[in-house]
Amino acid sequence: MLRRGGGLARPGGMIKPMAAQPGVGPETPAGVNRYLMRQRIFALGQDFNINNAAGEPVFKIEGKVRLIKEALKFRDMQGNLLYKLDEKVLRIRESFNILKPDGSLAAKVHNAIIDPLRERFTIEIPGGQNMMTMGKVIWAQYDIQRNGQPVAKISKQFSWIGRDQYVVDVLPGEDDCLILAITVVIDMMVSNGR
Repeated sequence: MLRRGGGLARPGGMIKPMAAQPGVGPETPAGVNRYLMRQRIFALGQDFNINNAAGEPVFKIEGKVRLIKEALKFRDMQGNLLYKLDEKVLRIRESFNILKPDGSLAAKVHNAIIDPLRERFTIEIPGGQNMMTMGKVIWAQYDIQRNGQPVAKISKQFSWIGRDQYVVDVLPGEDDCLILAITVVIDMMVSNGR
């Protein structure tokens, strides 16, 4: 599904938009970690690397799509399992669990609000502070916020040369891989709901 458009819902409360390609446009602000990730990687059924702004692979997603289930595993480049998803795909879910390697819950992503222009997701963090999305999720232009403060900005980059990809900017002090896993889950939920 091709998503188009739009700006951000609340520009004053968002992380300043940044260039999507390494070496093009404004540089990534100091301390912000930028990642580039293909859209709808779960549908590919194959392994996929998430690159940093310099184009170097930093995380690997193993994707296995089977008849009734799909499994995604998020690993560092040394092969260490960081997070995993293992979900039935025959029904559209209103929430997804992101699990730690031991199977305990790292985050639960809920679809909270749907309207024609945007969706809002809440992210429950057991033993931590919950987060939510603000912006136009269906157009992949949104922030992930905690207590009204942005912790990550997700934006869609369209390319005539290559595949569409997400640019994910994560602020310092966050669990970068968890933010990337949340981004993948939201993409899965939005794509499955259309």
